[in-house]
Amino acid sequence: MPRSWKRQTDRGVPLSILERASNDVRNQGKSTRSVAKLYGICHVTLHRFCKERKKVEEQGSMELPRVGYHSGKKVFTDEQEKELTEYLMRVKELAYQLAVKHGCKHPKSWDKFSRAGPDWFSAYMKRNPTLSIRSAEATSLARATSFNQHNVAMFFKKFDEVLKRHTLTANDILMRLA
Repeated sequence: MPRSWKRQTDRGVPLSILERASNDVRNQGKSTRSVAKLYGICHVTLHRFCKERKKVEEQGSMELPRVGYHSGKKVFTDEQEKELTEYLMRVKELAYQLAVKHGCKHPKSWDKFSRAGPDWFSAYMKRNPTLSIRSAEATSLARATSFNQHNVAMFFKKFDEVLKRHTLTANDILMRLA
């Protein structure tokens, strides 16, 4: 099951050829069709590049326009993507540890990297559509204002009463969590 698209052909015109052809059209006054035929490229591609180059230059930029296939706009900054990657790597490490703990059969690559692979993770997310990877919401105003010294003191007072009533120790609580 492929999880990422890989280009199958080498179609497309290199930027250097488009730049030279575009220069011929602009500087020598040749027609787009004749220059495209001379360079062995599609006249529509050349026309589109010339039009885009003119638009970019009118905006004051000397950069050449992007050509060919390219991904859409990024949602996250590089720093945010790094943060998300670190989080996902932790999830895959936990999956590996769980597989080892329960003696589950798993691919050898998991042992090599001490974490589950990307194929497992994407399949797991597809099998569990109720899960989503998202950032936490901001704390509500009501919740933030109720977290004050008085309420925290009341919580620990009641917590202490429960511990004494049931004669619980810290060890008892830890054993229940494990």
